[in-house]
Amino acid sequence: MKGVVYLGDSQVEVRDFPEPEPGPGQVLIQSKVAGLCGSDLHKYHSSRTWANERNGMISGHEPTGIVAAVGPNVDHPCVGDRVCVYHRLGCGHCMDCRSGNAAFCDEGSGSGAFGRTQDGSHADYMLTEARYCLPLPDALSFTVATQLACTAGTAFSALRKIPTHVGDTLVVFGLGPVGLSGLLLGIGMGYRGIGVDTHPYRVDLARKVGKGQVINAQNDDPVDAIRDLTGGTGVGGVLECSGNAIARKQAATVASRGATVVYVGGGSAPDLTVDFADVLTKDLTVRGNSVFSMASYFAAVEFLLKKPVALNQIVTHRFKIAEAVEAFSLFDTGQTGKVVFEWDE
Repeated sequence: MKGVVYLGDSQVEVRDFPEPEPGPGQVLIQSKVAGLCGSDLHKYHSSRTWANERNGMISGHEPTGIVAAVGPNVDHPCVGDRVCVYHRLGCGHCMDCRSGNAAFCDEGSGSGAFGRTQDGSHADYMLTEARYCLPLPDALSFTVATQLACTAGTAFSALRKIPTHVGDTLVVFGLGPVGLSGLLLGIGMGYRGIGVDTHPYRVDLARKVGKGQVINAQNDDPVDAIRDLTGGTGVGGVLECSGNAIARKQAATVASRGATVVYVGGGSAPDLTVDFADVLTKDLTVRGNSVFSMASYFAAVEFLLKKPVALNQIVTHRFKIAEAVEAFSLFDTGQTGKVVFEWDE
């Protein structure tokens, strides 16, 4: 089978690997769609020393596909089942793992993830523990599912932390795949959506696929623009998905009294700096959101079955796994929406 390996210094390579065989409790997934994530670019830009230490580990953490084989002691899923695979890995035994929150594993394994600590989804086949396989209804495409495996799943989880009031205004700072999916999902929930970004390509894409207002922060001050759009009252919910220090502060500034601000974007700045007067005098609720739980995945699936959201329109480029060098290089330019690898149905 073919799989993608980081070489370091902004290079990847497609290599031949033996097809894995599932052991006890394991499942072999035949890949159908696997996404590229912004965090993949951090690894893409890493050093050759770091890449060599991975010993040929396969990249990717947004897996979807069909169960091709199961190992001993696996009752579910079954061969032929459509699945989305939860991308964070834990010990499997602690409270967080047993409750579907492997990202916060009590035993310190929560830093594990496909493509980071074991072979990932950028390959024809992928091995996983059966417990990470999440059922994918026929009504949802693999293209949507690969987003639920990370970017859209994270955005949906963040939105659930904002008390929903139909007709309220939601602002999303940062319109990469996480932020743009958050904007579309928020509009689907009944919010009036406003998106903010500085990148011309992302602004244009958001205007094309979304139904809300989109502010180009290179040309217009988003605080002034949002005040104008809301008659000076501000907004009831904010997702900060850019990780930019200026946007982090603006997120609290544009919030209305009693609003909830959810910080999602990691960024490179270690500190969160906001005007404390905004938090104190406006009685803001400030929350963080790191990925999502399995329970949130099921809630997202239920929501999308009732309220279709055009997450497929966020995908702008599709590649075969043999084209991984081109896919990573293009994704690195920023001139894309969601980029995915696809396999024949």
